[in-house]
Amino acid sequence: MKRIVTSILTVALSLTLLSSLASCGSREKIDLSGVQNISELSGATLGAQTGTFHLTALDQVDGITKKDYPDFTDLLNAVKSGAIDGYVAEEPTAYDVCAKDDTLAFIPLKNNDTGFTATDEETGIAVAFKKGSDMTAQVSEIISSVSRETREELMRQVVEINASPDTEYASDLVLTIPETDGSNGTLKVAMECAYAPYNWTQTTDANGAVPIANAGSALYANGYDVIFAKYIAATLGMNLEVYSYEWDSLIAAVQSGAVDAIAAGMSPTAERAEQVDFTDCYYNSNLVIIYKK
Repeated sequence: MKRIVTSILTVALSLTLLSSLASCGSREKIDLSGVQNISELSGATLGAQTGTFHLTALDQVDGITKKDYPDFTDLLNAVKSGAIDGYVAEEPTAYDVCAKDDTLAFIPLKNNDTGFTATDEETGIAVAFKKGSDMTAQVSEIISSVSRETREELMRQVVEINASPDTEYASDLVLTIPETDGSNGTLKVAMECAYAPYNWTQTTDANGAVPIANAGSALYANGYDVIFAKYIAATLGMNLEVYSYEWDSLIAAVQSGAVDAIAAGMSPTAERAEQVDFTDCYYNSNLVIIYKK
């Protein structure tokens, strides 16, 4: 009889525990489709990548639950699963992911208007060099020679390329890569190779993809950062090598001399500028919120 009672109590306790866990894990989803101003995000659960300005920007929104994730793949999975209502990204990232998944959409907020208050540096991306590097000024000069219109058109082309990265793109890139014999050496550039459309990994050299030097297998990097890095290296008379690093290891890699530069969709924030030197921005964008319809 004791065994029967004990068994009944065990089952009852297990059911209670499961019910409690289910209750804790459940979350009421917030519909973001009608949001036009960041003040209307109150009550939502929003995510951003760890260690980025995106995460800091969420502090501007009252009444939200903020979550951080190590990379954009985790953020994408979180919003698809309903763990979060949306996540912060740049507009090009939104164009890229929404073109590949029609269940996703984004809120086209404008900086300093209906969106996040952010400077051009915080929403721009720049190349990073070790403190005191002579190359910072040289590369800034190269960047300044490329018009904003060319940069925006190149980003549009890159988003189209990433829709089918292993298929040769039908048009010529708006940014022409100069010929170089590499007589000035090799420019070693670090990036995540996992942050489309800025940089991604593919299995072929289609569309001018560059081998990932430390991948250990036949993998290639491509994307806006890669193309711009190729342009910079060729203009300097150098060959380009791309190295894949996790986001949190990028600055340490350039500080240690393992690589010469970072071109990884990285914003030249004041905090990072204390650790590395940044060039002028080679792309600027608005911040958006990506959500599941």
